[in-house]
Amino acid sequence: MAPGQRRVAFSAKAKKKQLQLKREDKRTAEPDGQEKSRPSFLPKMAPDDEFSSSAILSTQAINQQPGRSSNNQNRYNLKFHVETREQIEERKAIAREPIVKESETGLEMGTDCCFITGLEFPKRPKWDYKLSQQLLDMKENKYFREYIDRIEKTFPVSELSFFELNLETWRQLWRVLEMSDILLVVVDARFPSLLFPPSLYHYVTGELKRDIILVFNKIDLVPAPVLVAWKDYFQTEFPMLHVVYFTSIPSYNLREGSRKNGLKGTRKKGTMRMASEGAITLLEVCEKICGDQVDLSGWRNKIEEEMATRDEHSEVEIGELVQTKRPDVSYHQQERFHNKLLTIGCIGQPNVGKSSLINALMGKKVVSVSKTPGHTKHFQTIFLTPNVKLCDCPGLVFPSQLPKSLQILAGSFPIAHVREPYTTVGFLGKYLDLPAILKISHPDEEGMEWSAYDICGGWAIKRGFMTKKAARPDEARAANHLLRLALEGRICLYLRPPFYKELSEKWRNHRDVKEVVKIQALEGNVHDDFEDNQEDDDENDEDEDEDDDEEEDDSDESDDKVSFQTNKFSLLADE
Repeated sequence: MAPGQRRVAFSAKAKKKQLQLKREDKRTAEPDGQEKSRPSFLPKMAPDDEFSSSAILSTQAINQQPGRSSNNQNRYNLKFHVETREQIEERKAIAREPIVKESETGLEMGTDCCFITGLEFPKRPKWDYKLSQQLLDMKENKYFREYIDRIEKTFPVSELSFFELNLETWRQLWRVLEMSDILLVVVDARFPSLLFPPSLYHYVTGELKRDIILVFNKIDLVPAPVLVAWKDYFQTEFPMLHVVYFTSIPSYNLREGSRKNGLKGTRKKGTMRMASEGAITLLEVCEKICGDQVDLSGWRNKIEEEMATRDEHSEVEIGELVQTKRPDVSYHQQERFHNKLLTIGCIGQPNVGKSSLINALMGKKVVSVSKTPGHTKHFQTIFLTPNVKLCDCPGLVFPSQLPKSLQILAGSFPIAHVREPYTTVGFLGKYLDLPAILKISHPDEEGMEWSAYDICGGWAIKRGFMTKKAARPDEARAANHLLRLALEGRICLYLRPPFYKELSEKWRNHRDVKEVVKIQALEGNVHDDFEDNQEDDDENDEDEDEDDDEEEDDSDESDDKVSFQTNKFSLLADE
């Protein structure tokens, strides 16, 4: 302002307009003055390219952050196809129809139910050292564009499940595959066949010539006979596969603690200690694979020391978060067990518990965890011992024909972003007696048949979820709450391998059942009141925050909540 110039009033409206123009300038220009870059999964092309407009309009980024910054905080966001309004309305209509109960044999699903020929995951294209970084990026972008094009031309989008459309996230997987000596594929034990793509197995064992270990995580949510049957199924279908059971929250990681809000009663809280039973089984498999090429005695000593000093009052100091600020996704030719160092890559789809597994192996918090898919943005490396390195890869949703309801229940898609949650509740109602489990009454006094909307309405009335203006039952909020209970395992639904019911007696009497029970480490404790102290920074839904508060307040009132028992599987119909 020139000397002596009089100040002019600057209205809030003018300031708002100025900020809008400033943000618009940032969106249309890069920091160096270049044009705004195209989405990372598309190569540079003419503005009138037909693929460009359709791909951008049909894609949504999960947890998109406003504005731009020098480190591009949206670079690693999950990206999925957007459902059309017609598809959503069609599913809403289905959710209003009476639920037709189905036999538990409908939950017997193998990997071939959703992973079919033509839906293989994208592999890194071949390259050589003559290519510059820019040419390599263009080649990978072109390959990924053609990969997406081929899938969309072969399969109708309506028949495809949500799958990752962000090339940057796939680059994280390529890097982890290249640098790892052993691959841990982590799956949720409730839905293993839906989370293990056969194309990944064939690529790792066939082309990369690496060993692959399938880790059944969260086994405390599934009966031991079912887990034994799943292990037999995977080892039969995939002969080179090693299978390990694991739980990130064994009973000895729970302790009694006072409530923070001073209410009466106690809640189970978690301490950060090593999950020793699962860790020792994983170690034994790694020892078998490595032989005398890597000395794993330090890892064994760490586990034995933990088991020897464990008691119900001991706690381990929480470690710091380990992250790679700028992950290197350049090509890396791995020399196996180089310098007698074992690198273990931890990969899998979102919400299967990869980061929790690493924390449980370490015996302290070293990587951040969240219930929201996409929380881990890029791969992180952690040294378990001086010669054992763990590598945590971001969760990736592999292409498949998995029904979207099952995909939501498996945790691959954020519940807060689900536009139509009712059919997923209806899927639960096909196999579980939700009205009896939730102890709800039909919203219509004369109603005899239950639809998904009726269940959500009954739960909204019971929980007091009402709309603000009309004070009517808020079915949407109730549906989201039920899906979160299912994701946490408090409403327990799990799949069985093919022909499980026919051979159920065989699996109940199998000799491996006792081993699984030991690793589950339930010991009669109630896990349902476990309060997870990990931060969930992605919970942006105000209603969900209010829901969490109400759940905390009335958790002592047994007549106003789901009847959670020591045996989680009592919620299911008889086997």
